[in-house]
Order: sequence, then C-alpha cells, then structure tokens
Amino acid sequence: MSPILAVSTLLVRLLAGHDTIDGADEIHLTVYRDPYVSSEQVTVCRIRADNLGGRRWAGRDLAFEVRVPGASPAVKARGRFGLTLEPYGSLETVITLPGRRDRFEVVRMPPRSANRDSAIRRKGSRSKRRPSGASR
Repeated sequence: MSPILAVSTLLVRLLAGHDTIDGADEIHLTVYRDPYVSSEQVTVCRIRADNLGGRRWAGRDLAFEVRVPGASPAVKARGRFGLTLEPYGSLETVITLPGRRDRFEVVRMPPRSANRDSAIRRKGSRSKRRPSGASR
C-alpha cells in the first residue's frame, strides 16, 4: 500500500470516528464561587454552560458534577440545567457545597435515560392495593 493511501485511510477513519453527538466538543462548562452569597458554612457555586456549536441542547441532558479536589472526605454535588441551551448561547445554574471552598472542578456526566427518570417518578406514585380477598 502506498504511504499516501495509508495516511489518507487513517485520516478518514479518525474523522469518521470523531462524533460530537455527546457534545464533548460543543459544550464548555465553567464553575466559580459566588462571593456575594457564600458564607463560612456553605459555598454557593455558579455553573455556566456555553454552547460553542450550532446544535440546540435540552438542559436536562446537560448533567454535571462539581468536585472539590483534595477534599477528605470527598465533597461533590451533582446537578443539571433547566430550559434549553440555544446554539452559541449559554445557561447558568447554582449549586451549594458544605463548608468554605475555593477550588473546584466540573465534569460533564452522561444524561439519565428517560426510562430511569420515569421509573423513579412512578415508584413513589403507586397506589397501595389491598390484598385480594380482603373485605371492607
């Protein structure tokens, strides 16, 4: 096989395997402490999602986890955005962490499946049934 053909085949495979459906390249997450609301007991963090692509994202699909590096025991909080993240737009939400914190990292979590969310909602709403054969 010629070297040019081998390189072009490799490039095609790399480009074909690169897919932005998960939004890893399109969504940029930023976390920072809100200095006007935080106290000694609680740190309020603002998480901002910037859409760098042309695709619209449902806020419930943009799940994240904020972690405090080096904290023992581990301090972390999960959340997600509301509304819709428009193309080239941004969304912001707020979470709280216990204690006073100054350093954070935010990572994107995979979205929950719709079946899991609806199963959780249904679980608490089941009505209690009387056993068969029970009389009033």
